Amino acid sequence: MKSFRMTFLAAVLAFAGSPTGPVHAQDQIDPPGEAIEAARDLLGLMSKDMVAKLASQVTAQMWPSIESRLRSFNSNIDAVALADLRKELERIQFEHMMSIVTDGPAIYVRHFTAEELREIIAFYRTPTGSKVLRMTPQLTAEVMAMIKPRMPDFYARSIEAFTKALRVRGYNL
Repeated sequence: MKSFRMTFLAAVLAFAGSPTGPVHAQDQIDPPGEAIEAARDLLGLMSKDMVAKLASQVTAQMWPSIESRLRSFNSNIDAVALADLRKELERIQFEHMMSIVTDGPAIYVRHFTAEELREIIAFYRTPTGSKVLRMTPQLTAEVMAMIKPRMPDFYARSIEAFTKALRVRGYNL
């Protein structure tokens, strides 16, 4: 029942804002080729270095609990093996993140017009925009570290409040 409630809430939130579902920028304006080209240009600004840094930071957040579990199940594991395994996890995450970046243009085109993408590119080429690109992995890691411990309470309180709102309207989950 609890997982149904969470799934239902996620579906409601995903389709919020439009009676027919989310509105996509591409549905409104540009020829697809022009927007895809602009999206590729935008994602080209997001260098491998940025993705590598993000993968490293994600690994750093995950590693302490993974290392602890490895040590508890493998009492003979040494520091060299742990370092090698951490490197392997980081490599795997980097590859997955790069595949996301590769698939990214189609996602951006659903939400931004070609003109909007060109405006974003122009911003990222400014000193401030360049700093945003450099700082994004660190900011993302810091925000995720702040959010993670709060998520169980967030979900519980959201589901509780939404269930109450449904009941007030005569619906049940």
